[in-house]
Amino acid sequence: MSRKFFAAALLTACVLGCTQSDTVPVSGVLVFKGQPADNAEVMFNPKTGRIASGVTDAEGRFKLSTAKPNDGALPGDYIVTLFEYYPPDKPPKMPPPGQPLPSRFPPKYGDPATSPLNATVKRGDKNEFRFEVSN
Repeated sequence: MSRKFFAAALLTACVLGCTQSDTVPVSGVLVFKGQPADNAEVMFNPKTGRIASGVTDAEGRFKLSTAKPNDGALPGDYIVTLFEYYPPDKPPKMPPPGQPLPSRFPPKYGDPATSPLNATVKRGDKNEFRFEVSN
């Protein structure tokens, strides 16, 4: 019975440890209409697996997080979506029911089915992306 317990504990430790260490650092810059886009949420949507996201700073720079802050994303192909980021201390004015929150980005960038932005995250690569959006 102790062998079964040891094997189960070892398997559990490997699964938990491997899950978080499988991410790779991902960063980038978002430019909107020629200017750095601050306070934007950049979301990497995988075909399967976990979403990774980050918020841009005043220079439009972001770092992705999946399981913990700034841990990056899992390797794979992503459709990138963009949203307005509203800090907790500055909530948006709520739109009428059924309407999306206000955003400077055209609606196509907020839906994985219509966003033209793509990224491929690879283990061993630098994984720095630049997204330039105009309309």
